Amino acid sequence: MALHTVNLLPGDDATPAALAQLRDGDAVLFHGEGAWHAAAPALDAWARTGVTLHVLAADLAACGLAERCDPRVAAVDAAGFLALTEQHATQRAWF
Repeated sequence: MALHTVNLLPGDDATPAALAQLRDGDAVLFHGEGAWHAAAPALDAWARTGVTLHVLAADLAACGLAERCDPRVAAVDAAGFLALTEQHATQRAWF
C-alpha cells in the first residue's frame, strides 16, 4: 500500500503515469496545485481507480474550492496527512 502525494494540475502530462501506478489499498493525497483535482471533472479518472482520495484542507481553501470539494474526496488537516503517512509504508510524490 502506497500513499501518492499529487501536486499536479488537472491535465498535467504526468497524470497518466501517476494513474497507472495506483494499486488496491493505495491512497492519494492532493496538495498544492493538486487540490484543484478535488473539484475538477478530471477527478473521475482518479475515482475510477478505486483508491481512497484525500486533499489537504488548507490547500483546498487556498484555492477557493472548499465549497466545491467533490464528496468522493476527504479533506484532511496536517494530523490527517500524518495519519496517512503512518498507514502507508511507501510514498510516491507526483509533481
